[in-house]
Amino acid sequence: MLYAIITLLLFGLSFIAGMMGLGVAFIATPVLGLFDFELKHVIMPWSLWLNGLTAISGAIAFARAKMVDWRTAIPLLIITTLVAPIGVWLLQYIPTTTLWWMYVGLLLFLAYRMAFPPKQDDSKAVTITDATRIKGGVFSALIGVLAGLLGVGPGFLMMPTLVLLGYTARLAAATNSVIVTLPSFSAFITHLSDAQFDWLMLILTSISAIIGAQLGARFMAKRVKSLTLTRLFAFALVLLAIQRAYILLSG
Repeated sequence: MLYAIITLLLFGLSFIAGMMGLGVAFIATPVLGLFDFELKHVIMPWSLWLNGLTAISGAIAFARAKMVDWRTAIPLLIITTLVAPIGVWLLQYIPTTTLWWMYVGLLLFLAYRMAFPPKQDDSKAVTITDATRIKGGVFSALIGVLAGLLGVGPGFLMMPTLVLLGYTARLAAATNSVIVTLPSFSAFITHLSDAQFDWLMLILTSISAIIGAQLGARFMAKRVKSLTLTRLFAFALVLLAIQRAYILLSG
């Protein structure tokens, strides 16, 4: 029964993540915590693996729709991939409770910024300058370290950062889906030496996550406007922050 519940749950979460151009880890990590799985050796490697799979699945759909800014995606992909293991290395020096409070703080900050995004018009072409891309590269280095530290992949930080730099939410989501692929796997690899897997659960959730992310990305590419996407993103972040803060305070 637990296998079916978690598999279906991750399908739904992956649909949402795919629609936002994110890997699923940012939302799967706290949700899996509700089932009392251990954080550092079970949830983090599991979530990072699914994060990479869902990001790739969504990126394929966005690439087919020609929505990805490749001149931004490729450099930021390289930077975040190289620095993500640094965050994982720092993990051994920080208590689990501290990590979760860092996660809550970041969620609330990003929710506020996404709730009041710059004015966006999907009907107009967006011009992204090289100076903007350089700023994105600087931010991506810090984001990659933080993502490796939190075990959630860089997508939940990178997507709103791109919006704040001037990308529409739709363009940011599509580009972000490419950026978060390899960093998720590079961070996942650093967890392998002490990771603990239920292999049947891993296989089932991997399949459901890939399908969910692909469907979510296709739905967003055709029907969802940027303003709707940013507000949906903000709402999801607030819910996650409240849920995790409640668990921390009641524990």
